[in-house]
Amino acid sequence: MLSHALHAGEIMVGNCGFDLLKDEKIDVCLKPHPFSFIKYYLACIYLILLAIVFHFIYIRLNEIMEAQSILTGFLSTLFGFVPGIDAKSLIFLVIFWAIFVLSGLLIGVLWVSKAPLIYMILIALAGTLIELYSPIPQYITIIPKAEIKVCFLPLFAVIGLILTESYRRGHKYFLTNYRIVTVKKFIGREVREIMYDKIADIYVDQGLLGRIFNYGTIIPISEAGFGLGEDASLAYVSASPDMKGKINIGFGGKKGVSRPRAATYFSLYGVPNPRKVHAIIVNRQLETKEAPILRRIEGLLREEKGEGEGSKEVG
Repeated sequence: MLSHALHAGEIMVGNCGFDLLKDEKIDVCLKPHPFSFIKYYLACIYLILLAIVFHFIYIRLNEIMEAQSILTGFLSTLFGFVPGIDAKSLIFLVIFWAIFVLSGLLIGVLWVSKAPLIYMILIALAGTLIELYSPIPQYITIIPKAEIKVCFLPLFAVIGLILTESYRRGHKYFLTNYRIVTVKKFIGREVREIMYDKIADIYVDQGLLGRIFNYGTIIPISEAGFGLGEDASLAYVSASPDMKGKINIGFGGKKGVSRPRAATYFSLYGVPNPRKVHAIIVNRQLETKEAPILRRIEGLLREEKGEGEGSKEVG
């Protein structure tokens, strides 16, 4: 498998836009395993599930408001200040936004990233604009106007799946006899390279699916600490005056633990056969460390040979 990757790597170097150094050869060319991006695929599928949930919420909300005329009148009075939208649609819109924001926060905590919250807000904003500024008159549409934004969620999910797959295919990782080169081509292009003699540590991570399907993430940590993140916990007691005028003094503290963490294009993210890839990197590290010693020995032997030939000529 790695031999096929080597052949592919030799073909793709020019297309990736980085040049080989003198006497540099590619050992392996890798791409992320499809299952390594499964959390992004699941996030897109989650939008389809949300569309189903929102549909039932709207039906239930409609039943409640039709059965409770007093409640409907109260809500119409309470939310009637918004022009161009009735109370039922406004309540549904609030529920729509609340679920999206909470989903973004929860996924962001699980991913340790703020990107899911941003994406969820953008999707909710797009759905809201579609509902409020839809050019199709209400009497023509079969679907209630409040549910138009819900109907677009599966479309957003499909677009997300396509973009995720394009993003995954834009990652390429090259192991040469001198360095590791990671390339990401998606809208823009980003390249990271690290020489083997600059690697201080190597972190290999395999989750449950990674162990089943034989893929994992390898993070080469540089001597400067590039490739490390921090998990921090904070404890703090604030200071404030009480009823008697006394001031309560607060104390704060922070404890952090550095752990390997890097973006998908700054690590070998979800690569197949991580153990073999790790072995290639370690072997190249050993060769890099041994090379100066071998060159020194070769130089000494050359000097001794030169001195021996010189003494023979003198004799």
